[in-house]
Amino acid sequence: MNPQDAVAELEAYFANASRGEIVSQVIWSLVVVVGLLFVRRAIGRLLDKRFTDPADRYRWNKVLRSVTWAVIAVIVAAIWLDGVSGLATVIAIIAAGLAIALRDPIVDLGGWLYISARHPFKLGDRIAIAGERGDVVDISPFVFTLMQVGDAVAGTRQSTGRLVLVPNKFIFTNPLVNENLVFDYIWHEIPVVVTFESDWQRAKEILEETVNRHAAHLAPDAEAQAQASLTQYMVSVASFEPRVFTRAVNSGVELTMRFLCEVRQPREMEMAIWEDVLRAFAGEPRIDLAYTTSRVVRNTEEGKPALGGPVIG
Repeated sequence: MNPQDAVAELEAYFANASRGEIVSQVIWSLVVVVGLLFVRRAIGRLLDKRFTDPADRYRWNKVLRSVTWAVIAVIVAAIWLDGVSGLATVIAIIAAGLAIALRDPIVDLGGWLYISARHPFKLGDRIAIAGERGDVVDISPFVFTLMQVGDAVAGTRQSTGRLVLVPNKFIFTNPLVNENLVFDYIWHEIPVVVTFESDWQRAKEILEETVNRHAAHLAPDAEAQAQASLTQYMVSVASFEPRVFTRAVNSGVELTMRFLCEVRQPREMEMAIWEDVLRAFAGEPRIDLAYTTSRVVRNTEEGKPALGGPVIG
């Protein structure tokens, strides 16, 4: 039925309705409105007792209000349009409007069901999503809560003391990083740059001894956890042992320690390793840490003989 026909039928219906029928419909409409508002208030009190988080209370009460008024609209429409074929059209319009109004809460509920069923993360996991990083401290039907931690790239993986409420729908629209999903460790790297004139081979020996002392004992447990996860994830790691990689950079020879550490311990372990390295380098006269400098090289005095430098003896 098109809108014009529906309006014409409504006009004909009200023109033929008796005064008694209209009064009865008004009374029943008032009963429905008052009754459902009373029910909504009672349910709202129960929700306030059930949920302690203000965000959950707000969202549940928002859903309750929307559902209550939608039900009122449908029932009142049924009372006034009893016998009118356009009722189906009216209900369809109301349902469409309700779906639009509740789109975000419905998607959040869907996200909660997905999290509960698939477990992309659980309480206590450290995750990153939508530009936020933190430990999961609560999972509710509409939001999950993170205890925010600092930037991993800057090396400040410490708690900021702030809570971040993330809508559950973000699980469908944003990449999720879970640092605990496969095993309880992450790879961490510490680059150390020594000057070109330093004995970089001795420096590498010191770094290898230091990083193995601090991190080698974690490799067996990490490998066992990775093997246990192979039924769900195709994890392929050649070695879980600490390593030191060598390369030349602008200011010297870069020796990078790569090792496993517990998810919440990279900063503490990095501090302990650096302190041991600094103490060890202090006792090595042939090793100097490099830093950004400007240098003038006189090729005739310092260059290699074959490249125009001084000829030795």
